[in-house]
Amino acid sequence: MLSILLFIFTIGAAIASVDTTCGLNVLGSLDSTKVSKFRYALVYIASCTLGGAVTGLAIGLFNFLLKFTPVGLYQNYIIITLFAVFLVLELIHRTGILPSGNFIVPSEWIKHAGYRSAALWGHILGLGFITLQVGVLFHAYILVSLFASPWWLSLLAGITFGFVRGMVFSLPLIRSIVYRMLEKRVHSITLLTAVRQAVSKLLIIGSIIWIISY
Repeated sequence: MLSILLFIFTIGAAIASVDTTCGLNVLGSLDSTKVSKFRYALVYIASCTLGGAVTGLAIGLFNFLLKFTPVGLYQNYIIITLFAVFLVLELIHRTGILPSGNFIVPSEWIKHAGYRSAALWGHILGLGFITLQVGVLFHAYILVSLFASPWWLSLLAGITFGFVRGMVFSLPLIRSIVYRMLEKRVHSITLLTAVRQAVSKLLIIGSIIWIISY
């Protein structure tokens, strides 16, 4: 069960990350780069995947160590409790209080988007925790990854996060969809943010129900 939830939240977090300043800057840099867009995207995706693997390996280590503590006996209670907290924060629009990185991408990386900036940018965004993460999906991914079994699933989830995050930003079709969603608004927020928030709530609620009934 947790392994399935892990990859649901991993992919969800990677896709949701497009709804951030860093995510939108990546889209802009891909459109304005003077080098080959295809090679730029390949460098970015490879670096993003590597960054995700590093984070996944670190989480996997903590995951392995937790297996030697009594915490694992209460993992479902811990996950449900924190998921409930995530849901409340999402409902009241206070997810910003959750731990998140605040790395600011240098303007030169956007202005002079080349292979070097693609590699640096990709690795940093693949790591995940260095840059701003909106909503709760990234935190849900980290939480479930800490308890998934076996421990190497955490590594695989990290690789998946980095790869999907890189692909989401690099595919022209995705970029066009994102730009269209940014142009439409639902009340005071963009359609992109409205969809992200709705999906986040549904995933959290569904996961709580699934864990309780499992």
